[in-house]
Amino acid sequence: MKTKYKIKNLWTMVPLLVLAALFIFLPILSMIKQSFTMPEAGTFTLNNYKTIFTDSVYRVATENSLYLSFLSTIIGLILSFLIAYSVNELGQKGQGRILSLLNMVSNFAGLPLYFSFVVILGNTGIFVLALKVIGIELATVFKLYSMQGLMLMFIYFQIPLGSLMLVPAFQAIQPAWKEAAELMEASSFQFWTRIGIPVMLPSLLDTFALLFANAITAYATVLLLVTTSIPLLPVKITTMFTGEMTPQREMGSTLAIWMIVIMLAVICGCNLLKKLLYKGGSGS
Repeated sequence: MKTKYKIKNLWTMVPLLVLAALFIFLPILSMIKQSFTMPEAGTFTLNNYKTIFTDSVYRVATENSLYLSFLSTIIGLILSFLIAYSVNELGQKGQGRILSLLNMVSNFAGLPLYFSFVVILGNTGIFVLALKVIGIELATVFKLYSMQGLMLMFIYFQIPLGSLMLVPAFQAIQPAWKEAAELMEASSFQFWTRIGIPVMLPSLLDTFALLFANAITAYATVLLLVTTSIPLLPVKITTMFTGEMTPQREMGSTLAIWMIVIMLAVICGCNLLKKLLYKGGSGS
């Protein structure tokens, strides 16, 4: 009976499996095949992968993507932790309002986000002109259409997503633990470094992996802000398929697979750390 019940329930997964096959697995398999194909000749080759490691353009794109992704993820995770902590201290009514706001902001990307940043921090943005009136030239220390602007934009869309992920994690912290720590005269810093953060570490690792994947695949807002002036993996991949130059689908597929490998390496690394933490916790 249990087997029949499980088989019956599996039918409900058919739409999901069909979508996954059509829009995830088949495109990935196609890209893997093209990444090992020599342009024009159509024969098997490893030169495409050799090129992305030896050509300075692709190396710089990889370095820029890793730099932006890792740094924005770390900063975004720290700020998200503080925001989630503050949200957790609010009542249910306050939490509902803040979570609704975070949910709305987390979906604010692409063209609207680009336009907002230009209006506020562009060369003639509101904030830039307001500072200029009081004698501060923001352009001398910050430029929106640069790595600085990209970093700020990446951190912006990391914060709401990270906060939404971490708010439920704070509910794992039992009030009784805080009371016991206070009775033992432990400071708030000691409680969070020795009890709170270690308990939340699996959730923090999951959030880190999600934010990193979110950053390294960011494309639309990046392309609108800096076009192709700053090499990044998603932008390079796009220009290989739809750029003004002759399409280079083989190299585009190779870069896409390389980006997926980087993303999976970070996710698997976080999962491995989680398993080690669980093993250490059970062993103690």
